[in-house]
Amino acid sequence: MFPEIVSLGPLTLHSYGLAIAAGVSLALVLMSARAREAGFPIPEKVFDLVFVILISGFLGARFFYVVQEWNWYGPHPWDIFKIWEGGLVYYGGVIAAFAGFFLYVRSNGLSFFQASDFVIPYIALVHAFGRVGCFLKGCCYGKASSGPWAVQFPFLPAPVHPVQIYEAIFNLALFGFLAALARRKPFCGAVTGLYLILYSAGRFVLEFFRGDQTPFVASLTLQQVLSFVFLLAGAGLYGICRRSR
Repeated sequence: MFPEIVSLGPLTLHSYGLAIAAGVSLALVLMSARAREAGFPIPEKVFDLVFVILISGFLGARFFYVVQEWNWYGPHPWDIFKIWEGGLVYYGGVIAAFAGFFLYVRSNGLSFFQASDFVIPYIALVHAFGRVGCFLKGCCYGKASSGPWAVQFPFLPAPVHPVQIYEAIFNLALFGFLAALARRKPFCGAVTGLYLILYSAGRFVLEFFRGDQTPFVASLTLQQVLSFVFLLAGAGLYGICRRSR
């Protein structure tokens, strides 16, 4: 667990932020290299599009986290702005990022599904780096485990599943699959729909290994409920796009 890489006076380099920055940087390099093949102007619209997704996604993810943890942030409102300490809800980021993405592509005359199919694989890539950051920070930890791969965090009484690494590996595999699929140029919306289906299914399963979540409905967490909703949305989107090709 290395939440802080280095401290220089009042400035601290946090591992979570560094992991996200590394993921975004790699994604930008790969996206720029492939933008012309995918029909995107180089490099302005790729960078502009990523900027819109990052800002809107971050704000949405932070907003949903603050709402989820309002028992703490209500009495401590200034802590809302301590973004370097982490605290994001992925599905909140997805909703807000899609909203910002939709407004951007509409205002720039781009095809929504052509643009989303291009961007989606790299979201999985950045997410993988983000989960490595979670592991280094010590958040989003797993349930107790006696397996030889279990990890011990100093603030927990027993070794736990390294569920952050499970999800990082899952997202890397998802990135590889979707990037390969995108190069085959399937029908518009295929990559987007499959991402929603596959990520939601994987996240639903991984939530059973999380040790920092509380039940929301019956024995399911809020993230599992949202995963089910997004999976249905992805299946519907995939079916509609396939029939419309």
